[in-house]
Amino acid sequence: MSRAVGSTTTSQATPAEEWRACAALLAGTPKVRIGTPRRGSVQYLSRNERNLTDTLPQAPAAVRVYGPDGACAALCLDLDASLGDVDTDERRLVAWLVECGARVVTDRAPTGGRHVYVPLAERLGHAEAREIVEALAKKFRTIDPGPHRSLTTGCIRPPGARHKSGGHQRLTMSLSAAYDVLRRRNGADVVQALQVRLRPQIAAWRAAQTLTAVPAPPRPAAGESQATGELPDGARRGLSRRIHLIAREATWDPSRYSTGSEARFAVLCAAAAAGWQLADVVARVETGRWPGLASLYQRYRAGSRTALSRDWLRACAFTADTTWRGATSAQISVPGEAGNPTVRRSNTSAPEPHGGQGEVPPRTLPAEDEHAFIRTWRAALRTTETHRLPGRRWYVGRFVLRALGEAAHKTGDRVVAFGVRSLAVATGVDHTTVAAALHQLADAGWIDRLEEGRGAEADTWVLTLPTDLQQSAGVLRWDRGKAHALRPAFRELGVVSALVFEAVEQQRASTTTDLVAVTGISRSAVHEAVTILEAWDLLTRDDHGALIAHPGRLLAVAEHLDVLDAVVAQIARYRAQRAAWHAILEARSTLHAPEWTDPDYWEPDQDDDPWWPDDAPPAEWTLLDLAEHVQAAAS
Repeated sequence: MSRAVGSTTTSQATPAEEWRACAALLAGTPKVRIGTPRRGSVQYLSRNERNLTDTLPQAPAAVRVYGPDGACAALCLDLDASLGDVDTDERRLVAWLVECGARVVTDRAPTGGRHVYVPLAERLGHAEAREIVEALAKKFRTIDPGPHRSLTTGCIRPPGARHKSGGHQRLTMSLSAAYDVLRRRNGADVVQALQVRLRPQIAAWRAAQTLTAVPAPPRPAAGESQATGELPDGARRGLSRRIHLIAREATWDPSRYSTGSEARFAVLCAAAAAGWQLADVVARVETGRWPGLASLYQRYRAGSRTALSRDWLRACAFTADTTWRGATSAQISVPGEAGNPTVRRSNTSAPEPHGGQGEVPPRTLPAEDEHAFIRTWRAALRTTETHRLPGRRWYVGRFVLRALGEAAHKTGDRVVAFGVRSLAVATGVDHTTVAAALHQLADAGWIDRLEEGRGAEADTWVLTLPTDLQQSAGVLRWDRGKAHALRPAFRELGVVSALVFEAVEQQRASTTTDLVAVTGISRSAVHEAVTILEAWDLLTRDDHGALIAHPGRLLAVAEHLDVLDAVVAQIARYRAQRAAWHAILEARSTLHAPEWTDPDYWEPDQDDDPWWPDDAPPAEWTLLDLAEHVQAAAS
């Protein structure tokens, strides 16, 4: 058995060679996150996730510790120099691991921090891996257990990676010795030895988790639904934030669920009570959207789908559902985003007012003429925005115009009375930014304010064409498909990615060179956006290298990125602001304020976060659609 102690030997390989040899063998999934500088530190955000390759990234980069199955390929122990003497702790830790029969890989950061890796022959589930790392952190005070705590955000810089301070993460052993350990990995006997020797620390950590847990309401009795409200035939409700946290992160309140088996059963009961189908759950497990639930079935490995199907039957019986909403595991066809009927109202049906109760001026044109004008307006915007609204400073404005176009189609009228807060939800920015953009766009001739908002009423805007385009716009070809503001996934992936995806989706460009010309964005920014979109499988290439868009993947990506949390938080904040403003209006008026019916006027329950099965909401929904759905889920 070889021993690898970080302070004895220094690798003579280059950083690129270390990365090529080690990164893929340590990563929990073949993905890497490129670091983003922020306030003197570096953040590894999910939106900057790329496909892991043998090429060393030019910026700080970290690999994901866990994969979509909720398991890791190695125990990644991060010794933080700010917590104490890492050199002494590393020597003690490596010696202790060797006593347990482990073979390890070690590296060092330019700032003095150390990493100790224990490669595993069999992938280890999140619950077991985290318990071991948390127990080791109690035994060795400089270990930071952070990389192993979160299934979705846990990352670590592998050997060879660039460091934020300059330099690289370098092996403290020869590359050949490290590669040998990575190829001849530690077996299950080593994991069992670690668990036996750490039994007191694991028990102490479990006890601490129970003591610090927040008291929760009692479990529902058999047959009692965990969701509220009636369930019409074919309807599906959202799952609570508590259930979603278990499914995503395998995190739960120990005072409520004492074991992982109880926690995973609670997820299935909640899904069954909410009207979901077995295929909805299996698809989320097998496509990586619910790595937490996947990790709780890790012990079954190849038989995880059979175990899930068995538990689903029990969950349906527990929730007093006499009709099994699924099929046997052999009959399930997953993953799949299509196949279930989607019921939604027409994109051109008139919604409830979003920004106020101002009356829209009466129209004399028939509805078809209004939609014709809106399509002509959209075509004029598409053909001229790259030179009339150039540069980064107009990115928000371009999506505000798209939101107005979408709102106009919904109401069937070029006159729009949506408030800045509803438009802010649709564009993923603050309402003050939207307000400033509206006035800039009015100066540019794309909209005009018909009436200034008063009291609880929003400003009324009308879509207009710049003077020099009014004669020529009528010959423009209308855009295909529906109008979109900012679709949910792009709130995290960014507006540049949204513009690039839109151009490919509308078949206006299929190469990077074409995208630069069509979008008016720099080549480096377009290349960056294409790389991100390819990493999330939103763009792929055909046999000739042409880009192809996959809008059906947008919902899954949005769910991976937890976009709805930000949407719900923004809606709740705006509701509080509106409530405060209405209170001021009521105090100033002797008349009773009119009843407020804004769909955004809703403060979500912290334990009632709406998440849906695959057939709702549709992948093409925008944030305006989400805002309406959130209101419907709350009512």
